[in-house]
Amino acid sequence: MMPGRMDAADGKNSLTVNAGILESVWRPGSVVDVDDARDAMRAVERITGGTPMPMLSEMTDVEFSAAARYVFAQSKDVLAIAVLGSSAVDRVMAAGTSRHTKYPHEFFTSKDAAITWLTEVAGIRS
Repeated sequence: MMPGRMDAADGKNSLTVNAGILESVWRPGSVVDVDDARDAMRAVERITGGTPMPMLSEMTDVEFSAAARYVFAQSKDVLAIAVLGSSAVDRVMAAGTSRHTKYPHEFFTSKDAAITWLTEVAGIRS
């Protein structure tokens, strides 16, 4: 696992690890295409070292193409994902990804609730 922060998708995404949770923050207003998604997933692989981790993905006001959502759903480096958003549109974007995931996937509007869920699902002890 790599320490520190890593940027991906031409700066649209930043990744950090905090208390055993991979945090992925997408810049609000971003439009994410399949190339951005592939770059972000390569960054996830580098930061996790190939060991699946729980992920908190903040994606408020971000638009993902269908192809990008499919790439994210195929990740083998994610143990579970809590998607954090603030609107009905964010919830719909998250739902579009969850159809294809092979790992637990939930949408939240509260960061605390999302982290609580991830720690329970992943068995992280605080």
